[in-house]
Amino acid sequence: MPSTNQAGGRDLPELPGIEKDIGHNPARFLDWDLVGHADRKGLLKSRIRGIDKIAVCRAYWAAEHHPEVGPTDGPREGVLRLLDQREEFLRERGERPERLMFGPRRPPEYYATESDDDGDERPRTAAAKLSRMRSERVATDGGEVDGE
Repeated sequence: MPSTNQAGGRDLPELPGIEKDIGHNPARFLDWDLVGHADRKGLLKSRIRGIDKIAVCRAYWAAEHHPEVGPTDGPREGVLRLLDQREEFLRERGERPERLMFGPRRPPEYYATESDDDGDERPRTAAAKLSRMRSERVATDGGEVDGE
């Protein structure tokens, strides 16, 4: 019995301008009936959440409005809402750079905490913390700190 999800089993609407701009055809993800198909809906949601450029988000928005993409009754409100939310997120947090540098990177500034901003550069290894605790310990019997 043939599967309804075979890769070569359907003709996608051609969107040459969009495909040239973003490198793929968004109809591949958008041209599905989502009602009653949780897997397809989940794939589309994941794809939209993975968009990291505003231009790609707008291309998906334009593809959803294309008359040959999706259901015959027009663009789906839920898909457009997800795309609008993603674009808002990208405007707020910023797009991913074209090329990320190799190796460890500092986290974005919105991950910064107050303790990161105080300028107190203390070592964060367990041995360094123990050493710091021992050096800060006060003698409680009126004498010297242990080992001194």
